[in-house]
Amino acid sequence: MHQLNQKSLDALKNLSNYVCPQDNYQTTKRSAVLVALLPNEKGDLEVILTSRSSSLRTNAGDSAFPGGKRDPEDVDLIATAKREAMEEVCLPPSFSQVITLFPPVLSRHMQVVTPVVAFCPTLITTDLFNTLSANPSEVSAIFTVPLERFLSPQPEEYDYFDMSWMMSGHRVHRFERCGTDNFLLTPARPPPPPGSRSATVPDEGDTSASLSYSYSNDGDSVYAHDQLTDQAQIAKWYNQSKHTFRRSSL
Repeated sequence: MHQLNQKSLDALKNLSNYVCPQDNYQTTKRSAVLVALLPNEKGDLEVILTSRSSSLRTNAGDSAFPGGKRDPEDVDLIATAKREAMEEVCLPPSFSQVITLFPPVLSRHMQVVTPVVAFCPTLITTDLFNTLSANPSEVSAIFTVPLERFLSPQPEEYDYFDMSWMMSGHRVHRFERCGTDNFLLTPARPPPPPGSRSATVPDEGDTSASLSYSYSNDGDSVYAHDQLTDQAQIAKWYNQSKHTFRRSSL
């Protein structure tokens, strides 16, 4: 394991002590994203993010955590998140140690998405060029952002606005210049053969950007939505409304 500073050690300890509340969503159609943390040369934690390919049908060009829909062969949502990270950025499942799960959130397409938080003890940001590579059918670039930028942003790098969506209010965060000093990887692998799973264009239910930090068109900025505050309430509403979602998508 690479040397971590005390702030990073405290952050990992706080995450490991977090107990995810009961998941009350009644659906077999689930998705997961991998929130992968790794140290930089200073011992600070950074987060792996991707830029979604411009050829994708939904959320093209957005910045996102690696992730997607659960496959029938996935034993759980942790397996989903790790498999998707392998498919999108070639992060071997053994490289990430799961710390905790965060409560599920709903994507804009009503997919139930679970964030899986993991630490990559054998990686360091300077190793990424030699370790990861982007699947060009899904990812145009891979980069890292210091975790501190999101937890304690400087006033000149952050603002927000409030909006109403579905059942409750949300706060939309805007982070400036989050990608200007991070490692950027362009696709290094050839496109997969036609007909393969990774070569297909995801449908409207794709969720790899459901928890994304989306770059704006007017500069190097990042946006993110807060989770709904009452998880039990939103899960109950979703369970009662899921048949309506299914009919509207036909």
